[in-house]
Amino acid sequence: MRTITKVLVGLLIAVCLVQAAAASSSYVVSGNPTVSPSSGDLTPGEKVTVSMKITPKESAEKYENDMLEFYSDLENIKWTYYVSVDGKDVSGGKPTVSGNRNLRLSVWLLDYKGDEALIVDFEGTVPKVTSTQEKIVTRYRQVDPDYKVRDGTEYVIKRTVVNAQDVKANLGTAKTRLDNLKKNIDEKIALGVDTSAVQKKYDEAKAAINRADATSDYAVALKDLKAAQDAMAVAETTLSQAWAQKSITDTQNTIGQIDGIITYFEVERKMGTDQRVINLKTQRDIAAQSLSAANEKMNVKDYNAARIKADEAYQKANSTLTMGTQVRQEIGNGFSFNFGNLPLYIGVGVLIVLIIAGVIHFRNRRKWDELG
Repeated sequence: MRTITKVLVGLLIAVCLVQAAAASSSYVVSGNPTVSPSSGDLTPGEKVTVSMKITPKESAEKYENDMLEFYSDLENIKWTYYVSVDGKDVSGGKPTVSGNRNLRLSVWLLDYKGDEALIVDFEGTVPKVTSTQEKIVTRYRQVDPDYKVRDGTEYVIKRTVVNAQDVKANLGTAKTRLDNLKKNIDEKIALGVDTSAVQKKYDEAKAAINRADATSDYAVALKDLKAAQDAMAVAETTLSQAWAQKSITDTQNTIGQIDGIITYFEVERKMGTDQRVINLKTQRDIAAQSLSAANEKMNVKDYNAARIKADEAYQKANSTLTMGTQVRQEIGNGFSFNFGNLPLYIGVGVLIVLIIAGVIHFRNRRKWDELG
C-alpha cells in the first residue's frame, strides 16, 4: 500500500513539474531594446524605430507549436528580422522583411546549436489621432497554440501620441487661465496683498505658454503647457494664502488697537468696572475667537476658509474699535464719570449738597443774629 502511495505521489509531482515547465517562458527579450526617439511623446507622421533581440532559454522541441508574436499600432510598418548564431547572420545578409501589423514566427527559427538569437528591427510612422492617447509602438510575446501568452514573455513599448487640436485647445485654456490670474493679482495688489511670490510663478507660466505658442513640435508644446498649468496652480494657491494672511494681519492689528484703548480705560482712567469697557472687552474676545479659527484654517492650508473667518473677525474687531473710539471721545481727557461706581458718586453728591446747605444755613442764621 505504501509503495502504491509513493508511486501516485511521484506521478503527481511529475505532472506538476511538466505543467510548470509548459507555463514557463522560453523566448524572451534580451537586454533593453534600442528605441528612437528614445523618450518623450510622439506626433503624427513622426518616424519611430526599434531594435530588439529575442533569445531562447530552452530547446524549441519543448514549445514546438508556439509562436513568437510581434505587433504595432503604428502605420507604414516594416519588420526586418534574421537569426544570429554565435554573432553571425545566418541569412547571409538577406534578412526577411514583413509589413504585417501582426507578425508571427515559429519558435523553430531558433533551433540552431550555439549562442543564437532572433534580431528584429522595426520601423513605423506615428498615426493621426482624434485625441491625445497612448499607442503601442511595439509589443512582443510568446504564445501557445491557443494564442495564450506565456508567462514572463510579454514586452511592450508604449508612447503618448499628441493630437494637434488638443494642443491648440490646451493653449487657449492656458491663456485664459493666465489672464484671469493676472486680473486676480492686480485686484489683490489694490487691496494691499503681498503678491511678490505669486508674480514669480505667473512669470514662469507666461514664459512656458509663450514657448508652447511658438513651437511647431506638439510634444514639446504639451510639456510647456503642463509646466505652465503647474506654475499657475501654485500661483493661485499662493495668492489665496497671501490674501488670507493679509486679512489675518489686518484683524490682528485692529485687535491690538482695541487692546490699547481698553488698557487706557482700565489703567489710566480707572474704568475697569464701567459697563462700556466691559462690553468692549466682550466684543473684543468674540473677534479674537474668530481670528483664532482663521489661524487654525491657515495651519491646515484651507486658505479660502481662513480668509472668510478672518473677514468675520475683522468686521467684529472694526465695529468694536469704532465703539471704543466713540467712548473715548465721549469721556474726553478729564474726569471720568464711572457708572460702575454710581452709588459712590451719588453719596459724594449728597454729601456736597449737605455741606453747601449747611454753609448757607449757617450764614443765614448768623445774619439773623446780627439783625436781632
